[in-house]
Amino acid sequence: MEANELKQLLQEMSDPIWSLLTEFLALSGMRFGEVIALEDSDVDLSAKKIHVTKTFDSVNKVVTSPKSFCSIRDVYIQKELEVACKKIRALMLRRRLMYGLDKQLLFMFSEKGTHIHYYAYNKYLRENSLRILGRTITPHALRHTHASLLMEQGISIDTISRRLGHENSDVTREIYLHVTKKLQEKDNQQIAKISIL
Repeated sequence: MEANELKQLLQEMSDPIWSLLTEFLALSGMRFGEVIALEDSDVDLSAKKIHVTKTFDSVNKVVTSPKSFCSIRDVYIQKELEVACKKIRALMLRRRLMYGLDKQLLFMFSEKGTHIHYYAYNKYLRENSLRILGRTITPHALRHTHASLLMEQGISIDTISRRLGHENSDVTREIYLHVTKKLQEKDNQQIAKISIL
């Protein structure tokens, strides 16, 4: 997705939890399972870091180790993500108080305080993106969107690779080759407008 499409999607989503989850995924580049496994204590706003140390397996409904050793990482909290984190905490605090919950998950789905299920969110996101953008978007596409938007801003592939928790930057390079081609076209358009001599 382009930045304007992401903004439109977020503005037109009616459910505040799903909208904040979508925003968090797009701003952090984290995998869905990594986000759902987060506890409030994993988000350190003073150090501007999200500690990614686990993932939620929606099929077996258990918290496990992340996908790979490189997936264990700290994700830097930039200003936009910090604002989203504060909104999420405020909303979840209200839910915890309303339902009398002591669970400290960053995102809670029900009055029981359970983890958000991938299939429920995927269904909501696909239906709303089709309605709003005219095409379906998956949770993993938000990760691609994050990387693509960083790349367009000139962030290096190695930096993006570490942020995403990829084993090496070759994985990132292969996945986002289409973005590189888009940037190359943009470069060519800029060069076409100048005269050197």
